[in-house]
Amino acid sequence: MSVDLRTRVDSEQAPVEAGRFFRETLPPLLDAHQAQITPGASELPLEDFCIETDGEPWTLAWHEDRVAVEAGSHGAARVRLTAEQLSDFVNDQSTPVALMSNRLLDMPEGGLPDFLNWWLVLRAALDGRRIHARGDVTFDTDIRRSFTLDDSDEEMRAFLEEAGYLHLEGLFSEEEMAAVEADFPKAAPHFEKGDPRAWFATTQDGEEHLVRMEGFDRYSEVAVELIDQERFQRIARIPGVGHTTTRKPGARVGALIKPIGVVKGISDVPWHKDCSLGRHSYECCNLTVGISVTGADASCGQLRVVPGTHRALVWPAPCVQPGLDLEPVDLPTRTGDVTVHLSCTQHMSQPPVTRTRKVLYTGFGQPSANPEAAEANRQRLNAVRSKTHTSISQQPGYLGDRSGPGDAAGRAISRRSPPPQKASHK
Repeated sequence: MSVDLRTRVDSEQAPVEAGRFFRETLPPLLDAHQAQITPGASELPLEDFCIETDGEPWTLAWHEDRVAVEAGSHGAARVRLTAEQLSDFVNDQSTPVALMSNRLLDMPEGGLPDFLNWWLVLRAALDGRRIHARGDVTFDTDIRRSFTLDDSDEEMRAFLEEAGYLHLEGLFSEEEMAAVEADFPKAAPHFEKGDPRAWFATTQDGEEHLVRMEGFDRYSEVAVELIDQERFQRIARIPGVGHTTTRKPGARVGALIKPIGVVKGISDVPWHKDCSLGRHSYECCNLTVGISVTGADASCGQLRVVPGTHRALVWPAPCVQPGLDLEPVDLPTRTGDVTVHLSCTQHMSQPPVTRTRKVLYTGFGQPSANPEAAEANRQRLNAVRSKTHTSISQQPGYLGDRSGPGDAAGRAISRRSPPPQKASHK
């Protein structure tokens, strides 16, 4: 199987008019892709769902084994979208999670779970993707293994295609990681509050910390030297579909510091796919690569993944979808280890409880057919992503494997959504 899942190019994005879309475009797509929709949708609690665009309501209803599209508003859940939001939603430039993350989700009735369940149905209709049903994803290999430089690209490719991640042991030495870590305090003065490249978080003692520095490669020659070496660049060739360095110089590396006890802001992102805010059909699967500057385990900020989710149309965030038959795997690392995950693989960073963790993130992408149009839409998405650290938080030790009313994901997907706010996060 290939990890190149792209089906769209930015230059072909079509405008969307609400009435015509719900009346003429969507119903034939629902019928054409009923086989991709019905098995998974039958396992979802689909309540009648109204999408109101600039005052024009249309309701989606699940009747036995198919979806009906009806004019008007009825049912238990309703979302209000602007014409631009609907167009972005249909064209896979945005998602319900993107609206939630920027506090723009406007749901007078119902909540994010209702929207996410119907998002799965709509994406299946619009993209021809199968909604995940229990038993769809199986494994022919041990999904809890790691690799070294002695393993072949072919062996790692087969594992990556099946599981959606890799753990490479000992790619860098402790001395090399110490040299990188020494650049953290040198880079920090270049990042201030209000800078979209900088994330800040407050801990239980009231102290504010710089927790993310995007563009760390501007201030760390050591980091640049390491990611340019053949042993690291080899990672791009493992999938075998033309991944390359697509990030621009000065924006290739993010440096993350994960302190204990964050109570405001975020340094440890809850369960998500990297495409959870949008653009799956334009960019997946990119490779996200984490370099363990310090080691990590369950007590100090390890990465966790849900193997196989890159092969499953499921909730992309903010928790593991309720009832999902795929189980999370811990990825403890030693200093100098590297983790690789596909942009469609659901993952989270476990908040530390014993010591701070430091890690670099970079990656490889697939060249776009229309780089200029892709970059313009990517910048819009990056503007959304840069604000998420002020609107989502986790408690120390949070796992979030399944949502509950007392955890961060549970609060985010509460049955009733708060009124939308303008994107101001002071």
